[in-house]
Amino acid sequence: MTPPTAHRRHEGVVLLVVLFFVLLLSSSIATFLRRVAVDAGVATNRDRARQAEALARGGVRLAQVLLLEDLRLRQGQSVPQVDSPHSVWGRVAGVDLIDDPDVSLVLDIEDAAARINLNGFLKQGTGGQGPGADPAKTALLAQLLAGVIAAMPGKSDEKRYDPAELAANLIDWVDADDVRQSGGPEDEPYLRRDPPYRPPNRPLLSVDELRMIDGFDGPLVEALRPYVTVFPLVGDAAINLNTAPPWVLAQIQVSPAASEARPLQEDDVKRILDARDAGMICSSNAQPGCTSLGDLFQNQTLQPAVTFTSSVFVVRARARVVDVERTVEAVIDRSKPSEMVRLAWRVD
Repeated sequence: MTPPTAHRRHEGVVLLVVLFFVLLLSSSIATFLRRVAVDAGVATNRDRARQAEALARGGVRLAQVLLLEDLRLRQGQSVPQVDSPHSVWGRVAGVDLIDDPDVSLVLDIEDAAARINLNGFLKQGTGGQGPGADPAKTALLAQLLAGVIAAMPGKSDEKRYDPAELAANLIDWVDADDVRQSGGPEDEPYLRRDPPYRPPNRPLLSVDELRMIDGFDGPLVEALRPYVTVFPLVGDAAINLNTAPPWVLAQIQVSPAASEARPLQEDDVKRILDARDAGMICSSNAQPGCTSLGDLFQNQTLQPAVTFTSSVFVVRARARVVDVERTVEAVIDRSKPSEMVRLAWRVD
């Protein structure tokens, strides 16, 4: 006969074993539920990301439609032949196009001519040799760099950049030959780098490509970014007075009669902005609400050249599905309305 103490001892061991397996089972169930919740969250975020990207891509398509609609209205002579924030494509800026608290789509269509085209400082070389340097435009490029460097934060002795040297290095990067503006082989400073590379001798493909050019660094490129573009890749440096921000307008050089060129002064920029607030700046004031360039700058020449229309636009479509966001940025060339071209495409 088993003593009562042994029975109690046996029951205690069984209880411990049962508690152990109950705890193990509970832990397994909790882990399983946690993994299911994580997997469900990942799947949900993935689905929302796909939906947001699809929505942003649709936003780019909508922007293309707006750009074409703007051209159609011009053909009907119902609006001035001008690209400005008053154009159809400009009116959607910052507007949520979807009436849903869980979903949003915001378009930002930026006129590429609102910034200074770095590739526009070049001219086509002779004999089909590709881009070459225009001395007058090279000097203007150096003046632009000097103005941006002066506006950079920090003391002047900390900003040890040489605008003329930077302009020459940029020209060497894109021109067709292999000789530096100052003489010697173009690739010499680049072959000493790790890894070595050579100047591509073609137009810039992005603003970030400036980082690869001798003398340019991250702070300078970021300081230049609000002022410059590389689109169109081949074209001129004309600036649209109706869309350029004040800091870009301030980089334009004006040449009064029998006087040397000078940057636009604060009063000059204010006159442009006031004219834009009142309506638009046009080639002539024949149309209602237009201020002509002649009214603003009589007998004066502006450099870079100015324009009132554009063919290239930067489209940013920002879409949100609940808490997941995606942005698609595309560069659209509408110079051939029947065959619009995407020059660049990026998804963030």
